[in-house]
Amino acid sequence: MAKKKKNLILIIPAFLIMGAAIGIQTKDVFKQTLIGLVVGIIIYFFLKYRNKKINSNI
Repeated sequence: MAKKKKNLILIIPAFLIMGAAIGIQTKDVFKQTLIGLVVGIIIYFFLKYRNKKINSNI
């Protein structure tokens, strides 16, 4: 079986860029970029915890 790549950290810059894109549309770039960064970090830690829990049960 092929080894799974660990690209989970790439979620944080993805949400950062999505927040910046929404900020450009709403004329509030800084606020939306910070919200995107915070959401990306929260989702990263949630998925990291979930993956650790799933892998420990196998």
